[in-house]
Amino acid sequence: MASDKLDAVDVRILALLQKNGRIKKVELASAIGLSLSSCWDRLQKMEQAGYVRGYRGEIDLGRLVKTELIFTTLTLQHHTSAHFARFEQVVKTIPEVLACHAVGGGIDYILHVIALNITHYQEIIDDLLTREIGISVYFTYVVTKTVKRFEGYPIAELLDVSLEAEEPPRQRRGG
Repeated sequence: MASDKLDAVDVRILALLQKNGRIKKVELASAIGLSLSSCWDRLQKMEQAGYVRGYRGEIDLGRLVKTELIFTTLTLQHHTSAHFARFEQVVKTIPEVLACHAVGGGIDYILHVIALNITHYQEIIDDLLTREIGISVYFTYVVTKTVKRFEGYPIAELLDVSLEAEEPPRQRRGG
């Protein structure tokens, strides 16, 4: 967007779109209280500016196959940009690694891995270790129960914008 600034209407569009990526344009415009063309123009500008990265369907993987969700923390032997880059390049090629986050605080990375079972997970780890990409130590955390799933970003709360037609913004904790 030209000003790269979103207003409350843009935030409402993004929040609704995030809840239902398949919402019909006419329903979105009606929910926001805009004309169809005005709503569509705003959405197109936000898409072109990169605020909307894509549209996906959320698959209930458990209905297709039994899997294990696993978090792996790991540390590299060497802390140079070349070693980090090599590790990151390899991890990006492994489909079972759903997400990889570089973190501070004593470990280097947290991986979110999906595997058919623990044996399959260990095969993934063994493959990483045989590639000699500098893994010093890793720890495995098997998910036993998902308490809260990611269902979208709290856009309004992060931007401190009221969504008006939605519920009122909550009071912030702390001072």
